[in-house]
Amino acid sequence: MAYFSSLMLLIAYIYSILKHPYIKQTKVFFALFSLFTFRIILSLNHEISFKPLFAGQSLNSIFSIFSIFILFIFVKKEYFKFKLMIPFYLIIFSVLLSSVYSGEVMGGIVVAMKWLLVIVATIAVLQLLKRYKTIDTLIPFYNIFIAILISQFISLILHQGKDTENLVSSSNSISYIAGYAHEGAFSILLFMGLFLSSLLVHFKRIRPIIPTLFFIGLVIANYRTTLISAVLPFVVIYIAYFYLGAKKDFKVFVFSAGLLSVTLISFLFGHSILDRFAELGGAFTNLGELMRIDYSLFTIEERRLLSSRLYLWNMYLTEFSNFSFAGSVFGAGPEVWDDFFEVYSHNTFIGVLFDLGFLGLTLLLFLLFKTLMISLTIKELKLKIINVSFFIGFIILANSTMPLWAIEGLYFFAFIYAIFYHLSNITTNECLAV
Repeated sequence: MAYFSSLMLLIAYIYSILKHPYIKQTKVFFALFSLFTFRIILSLNHEISFKPLFAGQSLNSIFSIFSIFILFIFVKKEYFKFKLMIPFYLIIFSVLLSSVYSGEVMGGIVVAMKWLLVIVATIAVLQLLKRYKTIDTLIPFYNIFIAILISQFISLILHQGKDTENLVSSSNSISYIAGYAHEGAFSILLFMGLFLSSLLVHFKRIRPIIPTLFFIGLVIANYRTTLISAVLPFVVIYIAYFYLGAKKDFKVFVFSAGLLSVTLISFLFGHSILDRFAELGGAFTNLGELMRIDYSLFTIEERRLLSSRLYLWNMYLTEFSNFSFAGSVFGAGPEVWDDFFEVYSHNTFIGVLFDLGFLGLTLLLFLLFKTLMISLTIKELKLKIINVSFFIGFIILANSTMPLWAIEGLYFFAFIYAIFYHLSNITTNECLAV
């Protein structure tokens, strides 16, 4: 399945370059588009790309370093001086401080490189949005996501799924992820596809049905965290597109159509969704008690709740509470969690608190607060509520997994940050004309 999906991506890549000649005409566009596409292809072929290749580094790691280097060459250097980039620099500074305090030099380099990738990718997207505006910038990437979606639907038809939670959850089920390495990373790509398609629907460049197809893709990818995160943005997309500004009679029609759609989706997917989310009620009912007790007191069933997330969060916070004052400020060290635990925390904020301490967590929250403030300054109302809903969705995602730990999530955030800033700096009339 991975080979077929790789072929689909290559076809979409070549089609986009032939269909949109401006990609080749701009070095930074060609670089970003190519690096993004081939990084996904590498993750599809994870049996090769995940193996150590040189100095303990996998092909994926080497390609990420290469991506930073290439994008740095082609982006305009004056963007590095923008105040917009300061929150990223502060996070890297906290990573370096934590690395010096803990002596985890290699971990510090790895985490700093991830944030450098976010910086150069954000600058590249900003540069493209300024030159080509929203539609022409997003359409080539949208084509890649359509190829991913088609590959996923083909994997469903061929029953090429992955048994995702056989060992850690009582709600075992199959994920259809087109041969991708992990359902969590794959679902982030679909969430990003939902984001880009929502903007293109708003600008009337693609059909309104497309975001629904991406949401269905998230359902069959079967990663609860991302599916929950996408619910609000998915609803808001259609409220903004059909409901806001519509006449009263049409609003009644939209409401009726929405109710019918929910009924249809419930009929088609209701059983699998209910089975998948059956344990949520019990988990949240006992949330307070489970987070207060020591993780060693968890029963086997309690450890399995929410794919072991509550158990992991309790474990990380318990160990963090034993740190010294300096340790609580600077953390245990970048990427040092695997010296303490076998599994990462599945929560961005808890993970950052453990690795980088209160300093790192505070600076991450500052970056996210900055992102929210930018989205709130978007002048066109429909665009504003769509983008704010996706920001909220990203925060929900970060609370139950670690999108900023995965390359897919780093690219997603780079696009969010750049697009928010671009849309906040154009007028309402320009938004409508983009």
